[in-house]
Amino acid sequence: MRVAPRTTALAAALSALTVASLAVLGWGWWSGSTVTAAGPGATVDGVAVDVRQTNWAPLDHVMDDAGGFLMPSQMMPGAPTGGQVRLGVTVTLRNTTSGTRELRLVEDFALVAGPDSEPVPLAADTIGGIGRIGPGTALNGILYFDVPVPADGELPPLYLRWTRGDDTVLIPVPVPGEAPTHVH
Repeated sequence: MRVAPRTTALAAALSALTVASLAVLGWGWWSGSTVTAAGPGATVDGVAVDVRQTNWAPLDHVMDDAGGFLMPSQMMPGAPTGGQVRLGVTVTLRNTTSGTRELRLVEDFALVAGPDSEPVPLAADTIGGIGRIGPGTALNGILYFDVPVPADGELPPLYLRWTRGDDTVLIPVPVPGEAPTHVH
């Protein structure tokens, strides 16, 4: 029995489409997802993050009422460099489940200006070495990021990039006004 060439071509085309569809489906399943939160919070894998406010961290060494100067890194190790300012993002972390959840602040959080921008890593925080959060509990803290001061003085819209497992959420971060300037 002979198979018509048109039937063979149709079967080959359907096979190719099936393989392509499975590849796209598998890629989406293995690569996780990135979504932008509609508001100041998100919940992933039983942990909720709520952004409450942002503030510029005062790192000037004040000499008098006229202002101060940015302390050099020798005087304040870990401080941002002269071309950067420190932004504090006040958050509440909540465990919404009945089990303990792991926290990895340095690995999980970064600040971005959009999904394709270079992430700014966590520079400091007020939460410390807490590696997990108990069932039904919450933590308040501040996540600090050293952001470059733009030439025009205005930052683009910022997002707290939170990665948990294979999922990433971009949570809008309000910018607290013009970045502070330093007297040199």
